[in-house]
Amino acid sequence: MWPTESLLKTELWQAPQVSELGELSYLRAESISKAYGLNLKDIATLTPKFWKLHQDPILCIDGAATTLLTIHYNLCLGTLSTYLPHRNDLYPLAQSLAEYQTIGQFCLTEVNHGLDAFNLGTTATLHADGSFDLHCPTAANAKYMPPTIPVLSRPCVAIVFAQLVVDGEKRGIRPFVVTLNDGKSMSKGISAQLVPTRHGAAPVNHAITRFEHVTLPSAALLGDLEKSDSPHQDFLQAIWRVGVGTLSLSVITIPLLQIATLIAFKYSVRRKIGAPDGAPLPIISFRTQQMPIFHAAAQVYVLQALSKHIVLRFADTTADHRVRHAAATIFKAATMRQCQTLHLELSERCGAQGLFAYNQIVSQLSDFRGMTIAEGDILVLSIRLATELLVGKYSLLPAADPESLLAKHETSLFDEYREIARKYGHRSKAFASLVLPRCLSLVEAVGARMAYEAALAEGVPKPLVDLYVTHTIREDLSWYVEAGMLTRASHMEKENDAFEAAFPVMGGYINGMGAAPFVRAPIVSDAKWEQFLKTLRVFKPPVSGAVRL
Repeated sequence: MWPTESLLKTELWQAPQVSELGELSYLRAESISKAYGLNLKDIATLTPKFWKLHQDPILCIDGAATTLLTIHYNLCLGTLSTYLPHRNDLYPLAQSLAEYQTIGQFCLTEVNHGLDAFNLGTTATLHADGSFDLHCPTAANAKYMPPTIPVLSRPCVAIVFAQLVVDGEKRGIRPFVVTLNDGKSMSKGISAQLVPTRHGAAPVNHAITRFEHVTLPSAALLGDLEKSDSPHQDFLQAIWRVGVGTLSLSVITIPLLQIATLIAFKYSVRRKIGAPDGAPLPIISFRTQQMPIFHAAAQVYVLQALSKHIVLRFADTTADHRVRHAAATIFKAATMRQCQTLHLELSERCGAQGLFAYNQIVSQLSDFRGMTIAEGDILVLSIRLATELLVGKYSLLPAADPESLLAKHETSLFDEYREIARKYGHRSKAFASLVLPRCLSLVEAVGARMAYEAALAEGVPKPLVDLYVTHTIREDLSWYVEAGMLTRASHMEKENDAFEAAFPVMGGYINGMGAAPFVRAPIVSDAKWEQFLKTLRVFKPPVSGAVRL
């Protein structure tokens, strides 16, 4: 049982969202944190409780609450916690954030600087009295798009990143603690423009926030005044919680797939069509219906196994920080495209019902799309990781079984792209044209091999592993045929064998995911559908004999 199951029946989680500011989602985010009892240690040291929260299916019920929760605890409080050992004066604020009495935000990217935030234009200029002048020189340097609008009459602070300027000299980007508003009004010199909500997604009060000569006390600076010898490396260290978010947000794909898979499966068992002999036949009987559902179930179990291994690697503070960040990128690459594609397919297999938000799948997809960009666009992350591996800046652990099909596929791709890098150089036009567009698929290949090995190590049932492997091979079947390892016909037979073995036991696998309490879609049962109909507005002809006005 998840710690949040009891929340589902409360008025807070039953009420509809009515405010454009999304205040209900703030309260839901607070309720999730309290259900887990998160404290400063959980946030600072990334305890198992921290990671368990990010696999809780309740995060899929309200994507806005999930967004607010992760910004508040991981990015804002997580960054602040890094400085607590040497800054006792920050403890009261940290405790207020941990208890959600103060709302936390994270202002890094700008309108014109997203993935290249290292080049941001916001400045913090040191005054003679030790205070700072925080300023966005142009509208292009306004922060985009943290939800900084006043809500709930609670104070809001943000970790704001700016270029430190001392005596006219730029000394590198630093984080500053800034009070944005008191919950009712913005602080002096700070303005926030409410951005229209994302189409189809749960409403978050995203904003464009501009600082115009805001005076900050000396204590607002997190870090020192010295000029950095390694400005880019220090910048990456200052935003290291973004890497945590890369992994923690990606882990949410597991409950997303659990819920979507269960809905599509229950609907496919319940939905029947006429057969030639006249007996109604459930549509789950058809292979075309089974394919996305069974593949999604296999992804759930395999990715659960992979997440255990990746989290352990990421939590290893003795490891090279680049290897730790690589682990997060690999997991994100292994999950994002698959989760998005499977949501689309599962929605389609529910027919017209799959188009409506009340059946959850399509609304989850809308919320999920933001995760592919949040805390690092997966394409750009993959380009960076793949390039670093190809030029030998560092290496990852070798395959546990180099003779497996997925390991051979991964090795071959690396050999092919390394040769291009050797021949033309990794900064050449040829490398940019031939390799960069394939970096995501390369990192996905690493993730698929690691996922397969984790599934074997964690004892994932063979029918699910076989489904995962055949589905992964189909993603680049031409390579396996070209390498002489398979034919199209032999792969088709292997895939069919996997489905035949999984069919009798798939119901147990899907029902065993534990997502049922978090499913609100009415199409999963006759009883829920009848209950849903009672909530709809009814239009009827006038009662016989009634006078029409």
